[in-house]
Amino acid sequence: MDAMSKLWEKRRRESFQMQLRYWNLIGRNSGLMFFLYAMILIGGFYYKKWLDTLPPDFPGVLAISVLVALACAHAPVRTFSARADLVFLLPAEAELDRYFRKGRRYSFVMQSAFLLMLWILCAPLYFHTTGYGNQSFLIGAAALLLVKGWNIDCSWQELFIRDTQVLRFLRTGLTFFWIYFVLSHQAWYVSVVCAAVMGFVSYGLFHRQAGFGLLNWRKLLESDQRQAMQFLRFANLFTDVPRLRRRTHARRLISGFFPVRRFEGRTVFEQIFIKTFLRSDEYLGMYMRLTVIGILLGFFLNIGLFSVFLVLSIVYLTGLQLVPLWQHPFPQALAGLYPLTHQEKSRPFVRMTALLLSGQSVIVSAATGFGTRSFVDFLVFLCAGVGVSLLFSFVYLGKRVQLEN
Repeated sequence: MDAMSKLWEKRRRESFQMQLRYWNLIGRNSGLMFFLYAMILIGGFYYKKWLDTLPPDFPGVLAISVLVALACAHAPVRTFSARADLVFLLPAEAELDRYFRKGRRYSFVMQSAFLLMLWILCAPLYFHTTGYGNQSFLIGAAALLLVKGWNIDCSWQELFIRDTQVLRFLRTGLTFFWIYFVLSHQAWYVSVVCAAVMGFVSYGLFHRQAGFGLLNWRKLLESDQRQAMQFLRFANLFTDVPRLRRRTHARRLISGFFPVRRFEGRTVFEQIFIKTFLRSDEYLGMYMRLTVIGILLGFFLNIGLFSVFLVLSIVYLTGLQLVPLWQHPFPQALAGLYPLTHQEKSRPFVRMTALLLSGQSVIVSAATGFGTRSFVDFLVFLCAGVGVSLLFSFVYLGKRVQLEN
């Protein structure tokens, strides 16, 4: 085994051991595991009920094709590169072919596992709306693996190309069309023609342009860093992650609505928490994504009063992901200079969390109430959501921050 292969194995092993340690800590959180098990059981039950309410002309294949096409087109290559590689490995770039090849294979295996799990989740909808059997399901799985491999190869070539926006759009479109043609059992020659176009695009556009370019190490390092941070942010919900890198964005338009108005001691941390929530790369985007997911699921699932579990799940998951904001570095060396008590820091945090969760409860409950077309249901969703928001904030979160005093 050459030096580059040994370096790859060493970095992969260290990454695996690090993730295993965090998964061990996550698994010890019995309350969270119980919640996840309960959500899986409840979700499976209402998934079946939702399928029974679908009209015969529901475009199940189209919906599945869009979902899995997005999963296939998202194909970053994990190479375990480090910033120091710009100094120590850049001169040896010509000898890194085997190293990067291992990265593409690793990315294919890991992303294919997630893709197959997604395909299995879509299987009941696929069988229900098409009436096809297991053979069609296996053919679809093979097609997804093939198109995932094609996307990973094209994604790697994009690292050698300067302008890739049009190419990514073309790659995503071809991925969707080919998956749809295969899953909907179109005439065989339609899928063959689409596959031929994909091969031509891969060779004539991606590989041809990449042959004239150089590896963009900046994009490679950013992609690797982004993939590593995704897991660390998830682990940070349950335990402190010292190596987690945090980025800050100006967001002047939104921050302008919350200017620094007072300089009183009791408002210091209130303003710090608000600015951190708005400007950090972790919290505002997460809050918006979960709110939008709750709106869409609540409006379209339409499972009556049982939608209260959906509202509670969205609020609870959002609350869990807001917990790390309490330990967010401000930096602490500066925050510790303020002559303030622990209560003057904890109260603004608990109040802000309660306000955010209550506001989310109102929005998601309104969307779910529109879906069920019942004002009484809306009141039930609202009371349940706001109740959980207050309990989570003032009881669970309040006790947690007091224990850290």
